[in-house]
Amino acid sequence: MNKILNSILNEVGDKDIINKLSSLSKSDLNSLLLEVFKRQVDNQNAMDILKSFQINRFTTPSNIDPEKFHTLESHLLKKAHEIGIKTTMLSPSAPLGSCSVFGSVNQYNIVSALRGTEILSDPSNMLAIIIADKLKRKEESNETPIHLATTARTMRAQNFSGKNFYSHFGLYCMVSSGKDTGSYACEKELLEKHLNYYKEILNEKENGCFSIILRRRNGYKDSEGFFDKMLNTFKLIFPNTNISIQNDDIHNNYYKGINFKISLVNGSEIIEIIDGGFVDWTYQMLGNKKERCLISGIGLDRYLISMS
Repeated sequence: MNKILNSILNEVGDKDIINKLSSLSKSDLNSLLLEVFKRQVDNQNAMDILKSFQINRFTTPSNIDPEKFHTLESHLLKKAHEIGIKTTMLSPSAPLGSCSVFGSVNQYNIVSALRGTEILSDPSNMLAIIIADKLKRKEESNETPIHLATTARTMRAQNFSGKNFYSHFGLYCMVSSGKDTGSYACEKELLEKHLNYYKEILNEKENGCFSIILRRRNGYKDSEGFFDKMLNTFKLIFPNTNISIQNDDIHNNYYKGINFKISLVNGSEIIEIIDGGFVDWTYQMLGNKKERCLISGIGLDRYLISMS
């Protein structure tokens, strides 16, 4: 328990209050917190709101040109449509725990909200949840892989610092779902879909020079065989691109088998713009070990900066 929390508990005079509140049902806790926030707002005036805006990093507007940003969103979504990737418009909120429940994401890094929600921090999780819901309801089948994409403005609680770093930023995300058919054929098919999309996008950049980093991850029994097959897929689609392999941090539990990063190389400057890898989220939600899921995305703010 951190010092700030200890100080608050000492001031309240009840060190067990967190356990008491945590034991409440979600609806009861929501009602209680709504009343707390209402009373705080009742004591505020317009000048307080202005002061809050001035000091709250979560409300600071970005200096990204909104016209260029939305033009890029439209372009990326149109390209997705052209190669058979469905798109969807997400809510700005997600179910509470949408990131942390799947593992390796601390809820402290998410902006939790009321009514059982949190502010959207990763569209990939929501796309996976939407796909799992459709599979659970038998509205769709992933015997033929499902590909879903979106763009969204997201927010995270980490205190980012530096020029052009904000608590909120734009992401283009793709999630693909399929069924294991043996010999990593499903994974290869999903990966090809994502890489061919990014290859087309990257080829549009004039004088663009790119590098790829492949990071080994645990999660497959035959980790070497899996990684080698995915590496060959990268080499086939990006034959003239520098590919480096990193073997550190293999125990990182976020991605399974492999994590890939694609960066723009501009002289001595390297800007990472694409990140992706396989995850076990649909397996966790559906309880089916044959479920395969690939996620990837583009940092839209970084992409725009690389174009300037």
